[in-house]
Amino acid sequence: MPRYSALDRFTLKAATKAAELLMAPANRREVFDQFVMTVTAVTELSEHMRRITFHAPEFASFAVTGPDEYFGLLMATDRELVMPADDRINVRSSLRAMPEDVRPDLRWYTVRAHRADVAEIDVDFVVHGDAGPGTRWARRAEAGQKAGFRAGGSAYRPPTSGAVLLAADETALPALAAILSTETRPLHVFVEVPDPSFQLDLDATWVFRGSDEPGSAVVKAIQDATLSTVDYAWACGESGLATGVRRHLVKDRDVDRKAIMFSGYWKVGSARM
Repeated sequence: MPRYSALDRFTLKAATKAAELLMAPANRREVFDQFVMTVTAVTELSEHMRRITFHAPEFASFAVTGPDEYFGLLMATDRELVMPADDRINVRSSLRAMPEDVRPDLRWYTVRAHRADVAEIDVDFVVHGDAGPGTRWARRAEAGQKAGFRAGGSAYRPPTSGAVLLAADETALPALAAILSTETRPLHVFVEVPDPSFQLDLDATWVFRGSDEPGSAVVKAIQDATLSTVDYAWACGESGLATGVRRHLVKDRDVDRKAIMFSGYWKVGSARM
């Protein structure tokens, strides 16, 4: 088990308290497991989605904190994988301390399924173009390939009752699908994708943004929807989508900002590590 410094623990606690002043509470971890995993299978789910199955002995005792469990994928595409130190809570700090010539890339993904009995996880990658290191890695992944796993947490934590609204774009589809696989209550679900080729067999209101700004189509769809109430909302995807949905719910529908979980998975024109 990693031994985190007192400063690291204090910083995490302060950041958690600050976040909970602005949004709904997430599901947090105390210890962030880190280890090497191996690709065991690659499955093409659709034109834009690829499922990669990973094995590691540590997955036998790993436990997810919620349905949209996320983790850091550490990738070394053209050299041997070197893992960062695991004694810091902030993995980005550990990466910055590494020499550039051995530093792996880091991107965050959802654990789509976890099978402790066989020590495996499935991860669904939305592949669109070849722009980022995560997409490039996923498009070339094959059985036997190594990658690093860094535990994260999960964001979806609704009340036990009440009306729930979910909003996502293509990058949040794996997390959304994982949430929907565990929910039994009626939900208001809105998904914005570039075009119909990204659409999946999920019960949702689908909107297509085309060349419009990310988030604009789904915000309009929610604005136009007849919703009696919203007791909890989860909005994830491009930064403009997440903040746009939150702004509408707070200003136009009087939803408590502490009942809204929102996260910008990416931002137009920027890389996210």
